Amino acid sequence: MLYRWLILLREPSKRLGLSALYATCFAIGFAFAARLAGIFLPANIFPDIRLETLEGLLNIISSTMFAVSTFALSIMVSAFASASSSATPRATHLVIDDAPSRRTIASFISAFIYAVIAKTALGMDFYEQNGRFVLFLCTILVLAYVIITLISWVSTLSQLGRLGHTLDKIHSATATALQQYRQNPAQETAWQGSLSENAIAIYADQMGYLTHINLASLQALAEQQASHMHICVRAGELITPSSILVKTETADQELADKIRHCFIIAKERSFDQDPNWGFIVFSEVAQRALSPAVNDPGTALKVLLHTAQLLITPYEAKNNRKFTRLSIVPLDFESVIDDCYSPICRDGGAQLEVQIVLQKSLATIWQHCPEPALALQAKIQAENYLERAKTQLTFTQDREKLVKKHQELFGKA
Repeated sequence: MLYRWLILLREPSKRLGLSALYATCFAIGFAFAARLAGIFLPANIFPDIRLETLEGLLNIISSTMFAVSTFALSIMVSAFASASSSATPRATHLVIDDAPSRRTIASFISAFIYAVIAKTALGMDFYEQNGRFVLFLCTILVLAYVIITLISWVSTLSQLGRLGHTLDKIHSATATALQQYRQNPAQETAWQGSLSENAIAIYADQMGYLTHINLASLQALAEQQASHMHICVRAGELITPSSILVKTETADQELADKIRHCFIIAKERSFDQDPNWGFIVFSEVAQRALSPAVNDPGTALKVLLHTAQLLITPYEAKNNRKFTRLSIVPLDFESVIDDCYSPICRDGGAQLEVQIVLQKSLATIWQHCPEPALALQAKIQAENYLERAKTQLTFTQDREKLVKKHQELFGKA
């Protein structure tokens, strides 16, 4: 249950609210800290701050922060719409999770709440002379923090929701998932045995995309039963009631329910444990750019650059194997070439510049990708895409240029 709550709280929409909640708690703490100064410090050791001065500052904060918070939220909504229309709706969650924007909105909301609480406490004569001085210092600190945050947010505003910014967000999320997979392809499972033919299959009881697997809980269940488990699915797969989640040596109905509870199934895929998903999202961006309504091949070329950069990035395998009673089905990582590049080749088949860069991108992967199987797949698909492009390029010289470029990159057959 705790694992599910942690995953739920990591969702971008929840993190936006949590950031505001944390900042609000600090703001309330500031307001009440001033009261403690009047209790524990000797009386009247600080300068006497007039009540009107404090009320004036708090009025400025309370009246402006509400409007600024509303404005900031409207900017965020516009950025979400822009990311959805210019890139792909699948990238909206990444824009929502923009850290500077979350921090800025949290600052504005917490400053507004701080001003309201402090102003109310002043009206109730909650603070003595020392307390009013400490409250004055806290108010100056809050005001300075808001100003600094607002200034730093200006640079973010110039990028938020723009296509280049969204591509960078997709790249970052994909790179994180890809690095985690490459360092531990088996997700830290260590068991390499095999189950008997009488192994019990645990089927899913709902439909959706598998986003996370709680391996620690599965390991604990296997230890309790003194058995082993083979996980038959990977994050990113479409799960149906006929999908086998786990095969194990022994299981009753109660254990089967506990095992199912270790698999988080949602309506949409997640970047966290699914390295292939980022490449599919990149492909969607390129497909939209290559559509006749948009006609932006430059964005497709950027996507090809991003994907090649990700796949040729070197890594250091860790091979941490702490789940000694678990094994997991291998991820079909080689399919990332087909998932990402095939739609781009199809939709950009009649554009020579797209086909040339696509061949260059695949040649780069073939030459520099750390996984030999993926490198070989890049070469095989490059030949397939060449044949496909030859049927879509209507101008003879364009076909000849593409064939020549392919031979330069991969050598003559």
